[in-house]
Amino acid sequence: MLRTIFSKCLAGAALAVLGTTAVQAADDNFEKDVGLSINLGLGWLDSSGAFNNPSSAGDAAGLTLLALLEKRAGDPPGGPPLGYAGASEADKARMRRVIRYIINQVNAQGAGFYAYRDGGYMMAVSLYMRTGGVDKDDGPTTELDGAPLTLIETLNKVFDRTIANQRKGLAGGDGNNGYWCYVNNGCLDASTTQLTLSGLAGARAIYSAGGFAPDAVRAGQLDAATLLSRKAYAANGTTGGGSCAASAGEKGHGYNVGSTNSLQQTASGIWAQLLGGADVNDPNVQAYLRWVYNRFRYSDISGNDWSGSSTWYYLWTATKAWEFIENSGVTPNAGNLMPSDLGSLPAASAPACAGRQVNRDVSALPRIALFGANGAGYYDEEKDWYPDYAYTIMQHQCATGQYACNSAPGAWNNYSRQAYALLVLQRSVGGGCIDSDGDGVCDDIDNCVSTPNPRQEDRDGDGVGDACDNCPDVPNPGQEDSNKNGIGDACEVGKCDLDSDGDIDSNDIRAITRLRGKTVPPAPAAADYDNNKFINVNDARGCTLICTRPKCATR
Repeated sequence: MLRTIFSKCLAGAALAVLGTTAVQAADDNFEKDVGLSINLGLGWLDSSGAFNNPSSAGDAAGLTLLALLEKRAGDPPGGPPLGYAGASEADKARMRRVIRYIINQVNAQGAGFYAYRDGGYMMAVSLYMRTGGVDKDDGPTTELDGAPLTLIETLNKVFDRTIANQRKGLAGGDGNNGYWCYVNNGCLDASTTQLTLSGLAGARAIYSAGGFAPDAVRAGQLDAATLLSRKAYAANGTTGGGSCAASAGEKGHGYNVGSTNSLQQTASGIWAQLLGGADVNDPNVQAYLRWVYNRFRYSDISGNDWSGSSTWYYLWTATKAWEFIENSGVTPNAGNLMPSDLGSLPAASAPACAGRQVNRDVSALPRIALFGANGAGYYDEEKDWYPDYAYTIMQHQCATGQYACNSAPGAWNNYSRQAYALLVLQRSVGGGCIDSDGDGVCDDIDNCVSTPNPRQEDRDGDGVGDACDNCPDVPNPGQEDSNKNGIGDACEVGKCDLDSDGDIDSNDIRAITRLRGKTVPPAPAAADYDNNKFINVNDARGCTLICTRPKCATR
């Protein structure tokens, strides 16, 4: 299933200005149309001035730049974001113009904090830095020459005013702390908190021990702030809300502490807890997931405490959480929910919920009309939350590229809405960093996501760290383990191949059998399948299980 998306070429002037080139159509029709949609959506942002006159986007400038940085390459599209280094020269110039605008704004704003704006700034500046974006006075052109602040100075200024405005140290314990308000620390607001936390997730990729510009002091402040937020969401989750009966084992969150629970703010609560160090098996993360599972929706946010104008905002809030869980490498405990379970609860099942939706069968739906008149069967996509979200968004795209047609939900801000829709299609996490194993290396670059290995040792150079490699001395990036014994197939061939002919067959099994009763050494270690330093029938049986050909036939 589609994991990451790259903007593909679509004919028309609005797309040509983005520096795209024609590419061969992807084999998967759904992926192809998502790529077309992204490219068309970026074209609308460009034609609306977001990249060439960044002041037109105002406080959404960070989000629009993030959408441009998140373009992917490949056919079918995949891989990490192109970012700055992989962008076309035209797109690089657009990025520099927006960054210069952000730098100038931050310099002028001083300590003036505004949650939505600053969260977007931190995400965009962090990802721009991590992907090779030029700094003041060192670029090939003049867009950043003479800028008043360097990139790191800009990020530091926004980060410092963000940390200063978190609600903390107040009476009432953790439940009253950990949130942000719009412009100060005076309210318990989940909406502004989630976007602020998104910015901090981007900053973590800069400040962490394995980051772009490690800063132990700010990294410590960031960890303390996100932990406080995690505790707040755990403390303030409640049952009920969203047009559904309350159900045991669930927790949701509303726009403010104490208000009616909603999809967008419950999804935000999962995201916040992950940033604070929780994983999918944390009881509170599971409780929040169950709340969403009981009320899953993708077409709108009907039955929630917010206007439909926040639908695209909700979908991206949720996407970030689901992406981090699915890519964390953490195995769910038996009976625990995963994002892949969302949409699988039949509409008529308990708990009663008038608004719950089940996953779309995209293969039974017609092609998005904007891209062609093909009928059912044109798409071949497994049921999952991502096709639900993506098909919904693409249904509402106009010929101009804006996601505002066919009875689309409203918007608080057209630029933000456009960016949110694009970021969902791109499966973006905003350049964010979660460090699941707590070793100071972000999951997206950690070669052992769920096993601490701060030095990232990888002696066989296969991209899998020694701490989690099931065959650390023989390259095996796929970690194949046919018999599930924890030893990679690449190692076991060497172990059981007594005649060193490159395979395991009956000749090797007979040789191992003749060594029964001997210790290692003098018996060769290759014969000791179970690594107990003694050759017995279990070694012959174990090697038989991984014979190269059926019935251990010789060549």
